[in-house]
Amino acid sequence: MSYTTSGISDVRVQEYDGGIRIAARSTHTNKVIQCYASGELVAWQDSPAEDVEFDLAGLSSAHLLLLLAVDVEDAATNYWDDAFGTPSSCGNRIKFRVPQTIAPYRPQDRIRFYRGDAGDADATILVHEQDFYPGGRRCGGFGFHFGYGGFGWDGYDCKGFGYNFGLGEFGFDCEMIEVETVPLPPGEYRWKATVLDAAGNESTAASGTVTLDTYARPASDLAVQSYDKETDALTLSFTGSEDLT
Repeated sequence: MSYTTSGISDVRVQEYDGGIRIAARSTHTNKVIQCYASGELVAWQDSPAEDVEFDLAGLSSAHLLLLLAVDVEDAATNYWDDAFGTPSSCGNRIKFRVPQTIAPYRPQDRIRFYRGDAGDADATILVHEQDFYPGGRRCGGFGFHFGYGGFGWDGYDCKGFGYNFGLGEFGFDCEMIEVETVPLPPGEYRWKATVLDAAGNESTAASGTVTLDTYARPASDLAVQSYDKETDALTLSFTGSEDLT
């Protein structure tokens, strides 16, 4: 039995009519990538290459979605409780959503997203990093493939006129870079986003604070301490929620 959450990155969740699509990158060549939705093992996929994708009908991003790399022979084994004990008891995630506009970024520029732990004064945990225009994709600029899109704008393979309306060049379409953190407990979190150029210069950060206000994590370690048959007294013990004082 062997499982790990490491080696899985760039997790992206996109909703569509009737379901969701989960895409990710994996460094594993000899494991299976499992997909969990709120405790249920809903799908798995061999990962001989770095791209992993799941199309899941009947689900939404409101589900708690987690990926896990396991040995091939354990593909159908549900490791939710063992692998996600702490994350599965947390209710919220932080989503980063940035328009992939043209200026002033170049094909080799990389975007970085950071967060802190609850109560930290700064965001130092790198959540995700990627090329702003992977492989130069979408860096052609306004007018590229002119005449092939809605109203003469946008490339023939874009998502269509009005998609993310108002966020792209001249108010027309653009794609979004979207990243979600792992589930996190309640608290106040610092976040920041920067852009790194080819020379290693990191831009001034866009930053702020997000407050996650959700239900408290449940108590744990419930155990029977004693039972007195004569008085019918049952004594229990438990570890209280970390979110309640």
